[in-house]
Amino acid sequence: MSSYDIAYSFYGANKDAIECGDPEILLIGPAETGKTMALLWKLHRIAFKYPDASLVIMRKTLTSTYSTVLVTFREKILGDGSPVEAYGGEKPQWFDYPNGSRIWVAGMDKSSRVLSAGHDIIYVNQPEELTLDEWETLTTRTTGRAGHVPHPQTIGDPNPTYPSHWMYTRSGIRRFYSWHKDNPLLYDPDTGEITEQGRRTMD
Repeated sequence: MSSYDIAYSFYGANKDAIECGDPEILLIGPAETGKTMALLWKLHRIAFKYPDASLVIMRKTLTSTYSTVLVTFREKILGDGSPVEAYGGEKPQWFDYPNGSRIWVAGMDKSSRVLSAGHDIIYVNQPEELTLDEWETLTTRTTGRAGHVPHPQTIGDPNPTYPSHWMYTRSGIRRFYSWHKDNPLLYDPDTGEITEQGRRTMD
């Protein structure tokens, strides 16, 4: 078992998005479908697999990055006893992996230092908050010039929004649609039956 093979299994669209190597990916779905966990795990796996990789976790604002997606990353993906080192205390600026890979923490409102360089993967939590110009700016930082990952990507996990939003209309984006049945905490992946947690969530 590799050091990034943590105890999670992914299904449906979440699994497909993890495995996809297209330059731009959106994993679209409502809350509690498992999409954020899937993309955080994808980032974590890539950081361990490819030495010296440069990766980014971000949202529209840096404050929201710290208060939402980074909490999930630290508690659910890294957990206790992780060899990954955070730099910056409770509000880390980056995470260093034993093989030299680094995951930067950013927000579009405070992104100048992070986005002044090329990266292998940029992951945007709730990219429906971004403008098209902001998304396109991110894609110019994942063109392959970082050079550590064979399939550089800009990826995100938006909630559904209005039909004319750029995330539905921009060409070149690979879209996956995550549903509650993709989350094994809510639906048993072997039987398809709803779990007790699933009943509480769906209620």
